[in-house]
Amino acid sequence: MKNIIALPCRQLLALALGLSTAVAVYAADPAPAAANSAGALATLASRVPEKFRQAGKIVVGTSPTYIPLEFKDPETQKLMGLDIDLVEEIGKRLGLKVEWQSQSLDQIINSIDTGRIDIGASVIADIAARRDKTDFVDYFATGTQLFAFADRAKDLKTVEDVCGKTVAVNRNGIFFIRLKEVNQSVCVGKGRPEMQFSLTDKTADARMNLMQGRAVAAAASVDSVRFLNEDPKSPDKGKFVLIGKPATVDLAGLAFAKSNAALRDVVAEALASMIRDGSYAKIFSAWNLGYAKVDQVTINTQPRQP
Repeated sequence: MKNIIALPCRQLLALALGLSTAVAVYAADPAPAAANSAGALATLASRVPEKFRQAGKIVVGTSPTYIPLEFKDPETQKLMGLDIDLVEEIGKRLGLKVEWQSQSLDQIINSIDTGRIDIGASVIADIAARRDKTDFVDYFATGTQLFAFADRAKDLKTVEDVCGKTVAVNRNGIFFIRLKEVNQSVCVGKGRPEMQFSLTDKTADARMNLMQGRAVAAAASVDSVRFLNEDPKSPDKGKFVLIGKPATVDLAGLAFAKSNAALRDVVAEALASMIRDGSYAKIFSAWNLGYAKVDQVTINTQPRQP
């Protein structure tokens, strides 16, 4: 999954400043003492591969254009968001500093493959097409959500209502892949007219096409659409209608090179410890993303081996 329904700079500033409250609330609330005991943390840290223990850090790539998962404070340029908080907490539990690199999604995938970064953290959809070279530690439930302006609520209630209409969508991410599948199963496969696609290079541009009347609907991740349409601090609150339930459901994960299985596994255990002690849930709640939590950490959508 990738990218964002973009906001103008002034609106982004207002939203980011409002969201700083969420960051403060989470940062001020220490994790339960039992789960953060010195012994538990030492055990986790001892499992970190020697290469990373020696370096004292992990290099993490993110694409900071995706409120509320990862974005930059317009005033300070500091990285903010759920993914940032989540990975920073993982780093603390492993005794490692997190060195962030801002990259596009395509660059993140390539940088993992070439070893320029150790982890990709940008709510990257865990799909089979990416698993030839990449492993995922799944931590986020998301999906492809169709949406339109609120004045279309009466005639765009279900995915079926979008058959035969033009949908703006990012050609490079998971959304286009999933919409093509939905187009075949829901529209063409059932004798309805097929969807037409207004393709863009970024999800932000897909929303722009919607605003400019080039499309009747657009597609983005359900978390970004819900956040911008429902969060009290969002300047776009109430402007959109979500068209039915998410057209598809996917897991998103932290991405690792196949050669980094040992790091993958210890990160998965750190994340599992956060689920057990409640700090995972607190981070999701701080960003109003409680509905996107998972009950357990999986690797490549499959249960972890003990």
